[in-house]
Amino acid sequence: MGNCFSSNDPISLADLAARPDGPPEVQMTADMIRQGLTNVANTLNSKKRNISIIAVGGAVNTLLLHTRETTGDVDFFYRTKEKHEDVSKIIVAADAAASKLGLGDQWLNNHTAVFIEVGVIQRLYDEAVEQNEVVFKAPGLVVYAAPWRYALGTKLDRLSKKGFKPYDMSDAVGYLVRLIQKHGGKAVKKSELKAWAQEFKFTVPSDQLMASLGAEYKKKAGKDGVIDG
Repeated sequence: MGNCFSSNDPISLADLAARPDGPPEVQMTADMIRQGLTNVANTLNSKKRNISIIAVGGAVNTLLLHTRETTGDVDFFYRTKEKHEDVSKIIVAADAAASKLGLGDQWLNNHTAVFIEVGVIQRLYDEAVEQNEVVFKAPGLVVYAAPWRYALGTKLDRLSKKGFKPYDMSDAVGYLVRLIQKHGGKAVKKSELKAWAQEFKFTVPSDQLMASLGAEYKKKAGKDGVIDG
């Protein structure tokens, strides 16, 4: 199964992420994810470990925001891109949970780490912990949502390219809602969206895409969420 990779592995995360083949994902409900994470937490706790990781994508929508009924996997990153004992222990526990519960081979994986810059990942990790949006918590394991500005950036990056998913704009709006709530109701400036894209090496969103995001947010919230400036 092996979801944990380092720079010395013969198959890189980038190679894996680009592969179109492989077994189809098992679509997991919130209850299935919770069972899997509880199983992982129990294993870690039995070894006297208590580890915090950061989730990105569908698991956040399914478990925390309740904007999706299912997701194919739980994408996470740790505080370093280097191979780390904590990540290895999580992956071993995840593989055992997959066998026990009938989950997909990659149901819990850290492939998303390949897309985060070395000099950024620790800062993103710390920001997520400080943001304190808890997706899952049990003795042995805490899962925090990635910073909303980063999560929003991932969706705008995907929406800027071919092959985006039907739910990507809805996800982006959901992240923007949470981001604005966390910042006292203040709308996000277009310049901020562009600056975050540059910070995380995403595609800088076009004016048209930012206008679409703003329009969809306004439909949902009844007020402006993306403003000039």
